[in-house]
Amino acid sequence: MRIGTNLRELKKEMPDIFERVKHDVRKVISRHRAGLSLGLIEMGIYKGGFIGGMHFYPGTDIVMNKTPLKIILREQPYEIVWAYTYHILLHEYVHSLGIINEQHCQAVTLKISEEIFNDNHPALIFAKRGIGAYFKNLNIMYAPPDLSPHGFSIDYVSGFDKESQTYFS
Repeated sequence: MRIGTNLRELKKEMPDIFERVKHDVRKVISRHRAGLSLGLIEMGIYKGGFIGGMHFYPGTDIVMNKTPLKIILREQPYEIVWAYTYHILLHEYVHSLGIINEQHCQAVTLKISEEIFNDNHPALIFAKRGIGAYFKNLNIMYAPPDLSPHGFSIDYVSGFDKESQTYFS
């Protein structure tokens, strides 16, 4: 299914992308976690860089920064949008499994990506070379004043972590 070029359509696809992330993590490192929520928040871009997402361990929320999502939706083809979303969700999901150290999380994210995707796949390129592989010419220089999501409105993605929802019905 093609995501399209707007955030509303991408939000509808995020639960399916996340289910793929969970499947791939289970396949490669035999770990799983249920009951997570995804929220989208404007965290902006600061001095040419940005935070793609965050997980507040040991909590249940993953947040993704809307600013780069909007840019990548506007400037990149579907395959890159999907790979970016997958990469951010994978990285934050790995954090949610208790891998808090950033370098260790990056290494595990890379290991999973290497075992799942071929060398040319954008998700593996993100894992190997970082977000800058597709964000070469950032032209937005906005960020929240304190670089903190506290006090900002979080736009939660409905139907996220679908597998877990049956446990609470």
